[in-house]
Amino acid sequence: MSIKRGLITKIHVAKAQLRMDEESYRSLLNRVTGTDSCSGMSVQQLETVMHEMKAKGFKTRKAPSGRRLSPKSKGTEIDKVRAIWITMYQHGFVRDGSESALDAYVSRMVNVSHVGWLRGAPLERVLESLKNWHRREMANALIANGYTVLKGHRKVWPTENAPYDYVKSAFEELLP
Repeated sequence: MSIKRGLITKIHVAKAQLRMDEESYRSLLNRVTGTDSCSGMSVQQLETVMHEMKAKGFKTRKAPSGRRLSPKSKGTEIDKVRAIWITMYQHGFVRDGSESALDAYVSRMVNVSHVGWLRGAPLERVLESLKNWHRREMANALIANGYTVLKGHRKVWPTENAPYDYVKSAFEELLP
């Protein structure tokens, strides 16, 4: 996007944020630059209009950094995928806990570019893959710290073969 086009877009966003009617907006443009249309203005005139809009209370927002964070949870299978990813990040098993990093992982696993688009078998594949990976990492950490057996309901599992939930609860209890 050109500098001029970007400034025009910002001016229109400012107009909406300041809730200016068309007459007030055109009046401001005419008073500040002598013309009532952004398309006929130079970059310097557009910057002058932006300065005026900021003086009237327009607040620019910082552009996103490229790292998307996960949206709020809604209790779906996709949210389980996100929750495991974030937990793995908090446990130190992945370097980047962002939504963008999860999207990259998902696109390597299945032919889907965004975790939010997962459905059916690909969603189950990604979920089970993450659970197995996370379970392996937690089991390895438990074994490295001298824990070798987990007790479940009427059953004893070797740590590396125990169900995900048991390994996770043992990991969080024994290795905070």
